Formats: sequence, structure tokens, C-alpha cells
Amino acid sequence: MNRKYWVIGGISAAVVAAIVLVATLRHGGGSPQKWIAKKYSQTGVGTYRSPKPPPAVAAEINKKHKAIDRVDDLARLGPQGGIFMRYPKLVVGVLPDGTGSRITVDTPSSGYGRYHSHVGGYWASPGTNGWNSRGVGSFRGGGPGSGK
Repeated sequence: MNRKYWVIGGISAAVVAAIVLVATLRHGGGSPQKWIAKKYSQTGVGTYRSPKPPPAVAAEINKKHKAIDRVDDLARLGPQGGIFMRYPKLVVGVLPDGTGSRITVDTPSSGYGRYHSHVGGYWASPGTNGWNSRGVGSFRGGGPGSGK
């Protein structure tokens, strides 16, 4: 093979690698759950703590991992409310906890059940596989003729 083609191939591979690296770093390099576990202090299974108030914590999480939808009832309910973010396979709750925040990370069904009084009028219940990118409950078919 000609040296010219090797150089072009090398440059192309470097450009593709740079694009993949930037996309990975921009997205936070993984799931919201993993990022939250690294960023905040764990206080229990799926529960974390931050000294910052809920709006600041929710903004940090959403900046790193854009939620499908978000419900904020802090203005209406005060310390009884929270900020709830919906992801395809997670529900993240950010609740007032003293001067800081308590962050919970749940599966779609358990998070929807736990926070139904806050999100029930806004979110549809999740499907068996969470929500799709439009926020609709995902469902993997069934019934006559499926999978044929």
C-alpha cells in the first residue's frame, strides 16, 4: 500500500477517536447512577447526600445527564416537595435534607411508585423496560403473531 493511504488512514482514525472521546466525556462517561455515585456521598443503598440545595444538585445532575422529563414541586410544597428527574431506566429524586439535599436513585417502577404523589399527574407509568426517549412506557409486544 502507498504511504499516502497509510497517512490518510491514520488521520481518519485519529479524527474518529477524537470524536468518540469528546462524545463520551460530554455525556459524563456512563449512566446517571454511576456519575451520582462518584459525585455525592452515599448514605444508603441508592441514596446519596450533598451539602448543596436541591435546585443546585438537580442542575448539576441534569447538566451531566439530560433527563427525559423533570417535575419540580418545591415551590408548591416546600420541604415536603422535591425535584424528580426521569431517565429511560432511572428515576432520580432530589429532596431537601436540612441545609443540603438527599438524592435517591431508583428503577422506573420503584421510583414512580415512591414518588407517585409528586409525579403521578405528570408522568405515565413506566413499561416493563422503563421509558423510551420520548417518556412513553416501553413495552415489548406480546400476543398473537409477535416475534414471527
